[in-house]
Amino acid sequence: MSALYFSKQFIVDVFIFILVFIPLALLHALGKPAANGFWCHDKSLGYPYRPDTVSMPMLMVLTFGAPFLVMAVIETIRAAYRARLFRQFRAEIQSLGKAYGVFLFGMAASCIFTESLKYSVGRLRPNFLDICRPDFDKLNCTTDTSSDRFITEYKCTNTQMDERIIQDSQLSFPSGHASMSMFSALFTVFYLQMRLEVKFSLFLRPTLQMALILMAVFCCVTRVTDYKHFISDVIAGCVIGICLAWTMFYKIAYDVIPSQSSQKSPGLPRATSIESEPQTPTPLLRPERLIISHSYRNNSGPDGLLHK
Repeated sequence: MSALYFSKQFIVDVFIFILVFIPLALLHALGKPAANGFWCHDKSLGYPYRPDTVSMPMLMVLTFGAPFLVMAVIETIRAAYRARLFRQFRAEIQSLGKAYGVFLFGMAASCIFTESLKYSVGRLRPNFLDICRPDFDKLNCTTDTSSDRFITEYKCTNTQMDERIIQDSQLSFPSGHASMSMFSALFTVFYLQMRLEVKFSLFLRPTLQMALILMAVFCCVTRVTDYKHFISDVIAGCVIGICLAWTMFYKIAYDVIPSQSSQKSPGLPRATSIESEPQTPTPLLRPERLIISHSYRNNSGPDGLLHK
């Protein structure tokens, strides 16, 4: 019965997962960014075009591959301790599948949020003018900065750039690299906190968590130094990634993934918290004044003087 329920749940979840990706695929295939203009002498859009420090294939490997590797290693180690000699992986495989399934669903949600905002806002990237290269002579943009004009109708003349790159130059807000990397890093950090129990080192787990955060921060910083995004774009992407990572983990994954202390195993005994330790009953102590008074009465004689 449980196997049948699990198979039905798996089929339904896969179907929902596919439905979630359909709008994202349609948006990439048919979507057009909102048309936005620019000022003739807007220096914030005149930065040179640079290749990505963190390319899209590299981002995919880091954001999808690193969490899976971390989860797989942790569940393998737990299975080795629990089942001895790597037997009976069923519980750990289910935990891995559930955790990574929630991760993929959250990543899809992050992409949908980010891409929807990108196409709705249509903010121009800092390197837009170098990629588009509109014909300023036909736009009546003079060299006199005192008579600046806002251009709403223009045509890109850069034939060296692919049409897809030109369209992408109008999708600055928010940063997709920032939202994906931050979601991936924080979700994995939460997973490490929940499933990894290290008794031989105090700093191993926080070091791994800090390394994941630093990789995400590095990815975010490169989006500004590569002139792909404004700082506000990166901040918005980070906020999306952080909020979705917390929501997906603590509202979905937390209920379906057993914590490190919920399964007691021979090799990894559950750590006992201070709150759960048995407390020694503390006897009721009388106030010091009463104790002194009682001692005085016991040691005093009929004459009221103290006798030793």
